[in-house]
Amino acid sequence: MKYLIFCKNKQYNNRDMIRNEKGFTLIELLIVIVIIGILAGVLIAIIDPVSQQNRARDAGIEASMNKVVLATEGYVSAYGTAPIDTQFIAQFKDGTVTERGTTCAQTTGDPDCEFGVSANTLPATCSSTWSGTGTNQCYFRYLAVEGTSNFTIFAKSAGLEGIVFKFENNGVNAGIIQQCPASDPIGC
Repeated sequence: MKYLIFCKNKQYNNRDMIRNEKGFTLIELLIVIVIIGILAGVLIAIIDPVSQQNRARDAGIEASMNKVVLATEGYVSAYGTAPIDTQFIAQFKDGTVTERGTTCAQTTGDPDCEFGVSANTLPATCSSTWSGTGTNQCYFRYLAVEGTSNFTIFAKSAGLEGIVFKFENNGVNAGIIQQCPASDPIGC
């Protein structure tokens, strides 16, 4: 059915009226939204790139911790106890974990071992406990109670000042990576 509209000596049909309406199409609106999203993403990256890089490093540190945790839990599952220092390093035959200095040489006593993970290289100038900030993260640390299946793994955060990541396989917070103050990561 075709309707005709007469206006000041002109004839319009309903098709002409639809074509002449003013406004934005859905596609035009979507294109504008996408462009605004891209600009916002670029702006955020420009505003604080160091923070973004440190968050990415922290994600890498947590991923490395998870890899070490899985290997250590596999050892506990196979042997019933947490590995001592020398066994801890020896379980990573592929070289992903290397001891820092001579801290992993104990064969008895309370295992306390500093190590590095190949995916997260550590600076050569690192010296004291949890020292360094940002890209100067010092080391990862393995701590176990000999003769039990209990172990804890620590790593200093690259992006969060004064924070140490902590994973323990026993206790209230077992199985999760916590953020603890660097001043007392063990008591956290």
